[in-house]
Amino acid sequence: MKNIFLFLTLITLFSCDTIKKTSNSTGTVFSLNGEWELTSNSDNSLIGSSVQVYPFVPDAKFKNLLNNTQCFRETDIKWKNIATDNNGGFTINNLQSSCTGGSAQYLPAAIIVVNTNEIKINGRNGTGENISQTWKRISTAITQ
Repeated sequence: MKNIFLFLTLITLFSCDTIKKTSNSTGTVFSLNGEWELTSNSDNSLIGSSVQVYPFVPDAKFKNLLNNTQCFRETDIKWKNIATDNNGGFTINNLQSSCTGGSAQYLPAAIIVVNTNEIKINGRNGTGENISQTWKRISTAITQ
């Protein structure tokens, strides 16, 4: 019985889309779980802001907002529908500027795993321009 429970737990854990065995430099199981801080952004906004990724939740919510020229709120979901891709990374729907009012606009983007504690996000903004962001892991702890 104990072995069956362990087996089911492992299957559930490794089927979670926020965890992935990647083909990057880590060569090990990689997890997005934890807190990530934006260290560079092609438009220089939000530098120092952070998002929190929780196990088994396919979204990342803002935890801390700095340099916020895009009218985001701390309750906003920054990355929606986190899913693994076939290249050792992830796909997301990335929240765009909320300054225009109306409903939130999300656009597809790719997360590329650089190493255990750094990821890059490539996508487009609401005006169709390419965006490039670098995020570093600042904590693996799951906090509220």
